[in-house]
Amino acid sequence: MQDWRCRVRASELIRYLFSCGLVFLALLPTPVHAADLSEAIAGLQKRYASVETVKGSFQQSYRAPGIQREQTGEFWLKKPGLMRWEYKTPDVQLFIADGRKSYLYVPDDRQVTIQPLSPADLHNTPLSFLLGSGDINKTYFVAWESEYKRKAANGLFIRLIPRRQPSEYSFLALELDPQSYDLRRIIVREPGGSTSEFLLSGVITNTKFDNGLFQFKKPKGVEEVRLNNED
Repeated sequence: MQDWRCRVRASELIRYLFSCGLVFLALLPTPVHAADLSEAIAGLQKRYASVETVKGSFQQSYRAPGIQREQTGEFWLKKPGLMRWEYKTPDVQLFIADGRKSYLYVPDDRQVTIQPLSPADLHNTPLSFLLGSGDINKTYFVAWESEYKRKAANGLFIRLIPRRQPSEYSFLALELDPQSYDLRRIIVREPGGSTSEFLLSGVITNTKFDNGLFQFKKPKGVEEVRLNNED
């Protein structure tokens, strides 16, 4: 656990989890088949519109020079920005975004990192188009993914390269189900060459959540670390 946290500041991890959480809000089955890239992009653009909640399991792989880490857990998401990520293996972590603040709790360290969230944080994320605040073709150069291999033989695999530079990431690679546009896999390549990959399973959309899932209750004796002038 120390290797991961030594190389990724808590503020960066919070922003990264928040951004990736917006990706999963796109999970809505739409019974169409994409024959070309433009249809795939149009399908992805449309599918998030009626999704309000998402839950499922994930397997995350992080790779950087000298580092390779695998983590698994479960997630719960609710528009417009409520999130709960429970990392279960190999180390326990909890990330919560309640719409006003985010909390990254590491039980082994007896520490929670708290950071404020603003409306701008919601709209300036890498995948803001999934919340209806952006257009894929205006925000990204789009192409079929050719560097990474598909997990599914018939999957749709696209690459999104941010038009605006500099950017916190070099590109996003999204693997979609060809019939439903369900998002099965996401890869984030950072400018330094490090890569994070998520594989999703057991995804369910539009179920009702108790908002208590998105409220952090600090255990006794846990130290608070506040970022960005958080009071």
